[in-house]
Amino acid sequence: MSGRSRQSVLVRTLAPFAIGGAVLLVPTPAGLTSNAWHFFALFLATIAGVIADPIPGAAVGLLGVLVATVLGLVRPGTAQSTAWALSGFSNPTVWLVFAAYMFACGYSKTGLGKRIALHLIARLGRRTLGLGYAVTFADMVLAPVTPSATARSGGTIYPIVRSIPELYGSLPNDPSSTRVGSYLLYTALASTMIT
Repeated sequence: MSGRSRQSVLVRTLAPFAIGGAVLLVPTPAGLTSNAWHFFALFLATIAGVIADPIPGAAVGLLGVLVATVLGLVRPGTAQSTAWALSGFSNPTVWLVFAAYMFACGYSKTGLGKRIALHLIARLGRRTLGLGYAVTFADMVLAPVTPSATARSGGTIYPIVRSIPELYGSLPNDPSSTRVGSYLLYTALASTMIT
């Protein structure tokens, strides 16, 4: 690792601590409790950690929740703080979106998205308009059984739509992306809004 990159990693690692520490050094504003001010400092440090990215963002977020729980910044008792920290994991919507993104990873790792895309192309792929109808129809079929539009579009439709343009030679981050790729992604976005 070069000296410049080591220095960059050090700055990114220390930035959240510096920002949180700077806020802690400022006296607590009138009308706020010291707990609220400390929580605000932790919040800013966590956001700075997500932006600076010294470790993955999910780990930074979990560390923020862990520190808030251990220091009792959100609830007075240990049991209540623990219940607060775990409450986000009991929300079914969070798990629905998480499961949808896990399916999306599975689609791309196993090639299922590509197989579904090939099936759609075989049925409706003579023209790009037919592909647009296929994407819209797939979204419409999934809409009643997937309550979250984010989970449906990001977790199920996107991996399929992402596989289609490459089969037509339309590659991302390439001038060819305006051929089929842009059209299908905009069609998927529009179909998510109407379904």
